[in-house]
Amino acid sequence: MAKETGIPASVWRYYLLSTRPETADSMFSWSDCIAANNNILLNNFGNFVNRTLKFVSSQYDSVIPESGDAPGPLSPNDDLDADFINDVNTLLKEYIDALESVKLRLGLQIVMLISGKGNGYLQASGLNKALMAENPKRCAQVVSRATNLVYVLSALIYPFMPATSDSILEQLNAPARVVPEALSTDILAGHLIGQPEHLFKKIDEKMEEQWKAKFGGAETASKEPEAAVSKRKAKKALVANGKAEAAVENGPKSPEVIAMEEKVSEQGQFVRSLKEGKAPKDDIDVAVIELKRLKAELALLVKS
Repeated sequence: MAKETGIPASVWRYYLLSTRPETADSMFSWSDCIAANNNILLNNFGNFVNRTLKFVSSQYDSVIPESGDAPGPLSPNDDLDADFINDVNTLLKEYIDALESVKLRLGLQIVMLISGKGNGYLQASGLNKALMAENPKRCAQVVSRATNLVYVLSALIYPFMPATSDSILEQLNAPARVVPEALSTDILAGHLIGQPEHLFKKIDEKMEEQWKAKFGGAETASKEPEAAVSKRKAKKALVANGKAEAAVENGPKSPEVIAMEEKVSEQGQFVRSLKEGKAPKDDIDVAVIELKRLKAELALLVKS
């Protein structure tokens, strides 16, 4: 039935792994699934990979330009990109720690944060034809570093979405690699990349209602009384607003519920801090998806 939706296997793998139950049950949502594809995979991860490789293809005839970077790890004290390099290296360490601790969902979230850093890097560097004409040396440096980050992402995403990793490697015309401990120059000047292609395609939001109707299951013989429906909707609204505690106010809260409420509160504060700090939209989207997932877990704990 999942295959009948037409949603690629890699997208299913991303959404289900990003919402996998680790400390409690999780809740499936068509709208969240579509948002995960359109906002995270397409606009964040896929955008960074495609924008980088298309620029190499269109402006450098698919050949990586001479950047002046020596093979090996990039200097964390670089005059122009120190923050970018250090941020990526910090996230790489967190990714390795997460996977070694079998925190798969966290590891996948970190992958998307790293690709978000890549998008922010391209934006802050002003990668375009004007930069190439006005400062060709800097443009070549940005292209080289972005391409090597794409190479890193091919390894980071492999445990979760192997077909996506294979597609990136084919577009890079590069062999599979291990996860590095630091961002480095591994794809060197003169390397010929393959043909850039979009990794993901936009899903029409209208498909949500179609899929709900098709895969929602058969109606029961007797419909819910109107009062019961209203009560259920009211409870759902409370949960959606992070007020699931109202449903258990007449009884003691379990330790699991209290712990999950703290996680929801912490993630909510994290989202607010990102918005107040005017963080990149991709970083905010990832954090909001995680907040929704935590709220869904809290709702399930409250019901049980």
